[in-house]
Amino acid sequence: MRCGLKNLIVVVLVGAAAFFLWMVHPEENGFIPRCLFLQGTGFHCPGCGSLRAIHYLLQGELAQAWAMNPLTVLLLPVLLVVASAELFFHRYDLAHRIRPRWIWLLLVVFLLLGVLRNLPVYPFSLLAPHHV
Repeated sequence: MRCGLKNLIVVVLVGAAAFFLWMVHPEENGFIPRCLFLQGTGFHCPGCGSLRAIHYLLQGELAQAWAMNPLTVLLLPVLLVVASAELFFHRYDLAHRIRPRWIWLLLVVFLLLGVLRNLPVYPFSLLAPHHV
């Protein structure tokens, strides 16, 4: 399969997923699975609220997206830029260009968010998914 066709398939699939999340609210249907970590432990994982955050971003509701998962709101533009650069311009060789310290830093941020958003103390309780 040629590189151009692969890129087209990726763009169509990501576009279809974005359209689906724009149309369907993750909380209001039964076919988008709930977080297994939350169901099993009662605690919010670092990714809890990400689908809802993306849904609200696609709806143009930045404040509500931030309330669902601030890390998703911060990292999604970075992910989109890096993925687009790789997909269309072959600017990044991610396996060789991302330094290990950035991966460790991201892991620490994920773990910190996972702990802090479960503390029932203000202002940390604002990190848990909620409606504004």
